[in-house]
Amino acid sequence: MRDDRFKIAVDEDYVAALGLAVYAFATLEWRAIQCCERIAPGSVDALEDRTAGRVADTLRRLVSEALEPSPEQQALEQAARDFQAFTRTRNNLVHAKPGKAADGAQRLFRDGDQWTIAEMETVADAFTACALRLEAFLEGVLAGSPRQDRGRS
Repeated sequence: MRDDRFKIAVDEDYVAALGLAVYAFATLEWRAIQCCERIAPGSVDALEDRTAGRVADTLRRLVSEALEPSPEQQALEQAARDFQAFTRTRNNLVHAKPGKAADGAQRLFRDGDQWTIAEMETVADAFTACALRLEAFLEGVLAGSPRQDRGRS
């Protein structure tokens, strides 16, 4: 029914931190997809399973195989590795289970560990920092027309 969502006993600050962390990851994932498509158009569409993990694998492969070695390529490769690691963090957050904390507050738990507001803020900041790095590559080394992959088909 309408407004049933308000029957969930969780505080607004907690939900806001959770929502921002999830949104920050979605932004990061989209930047990774844009990088993949800039390097090799159609690369993400060709994925059978378009999970964040598959996007991360694709980005890492494309950066290492399709771009000429350079300091910029190495920095982009590091950003791709960071995105790949963040997919696990995001999975731990969105696949967490609701439960009651020691103080009675409703919280999310993963493998017995409670997600706190501070932890969600920290991961949202990390997701955003990585997204901004990928965005800088989109506006810099990957700007312009799509790159070709050194003759690979």
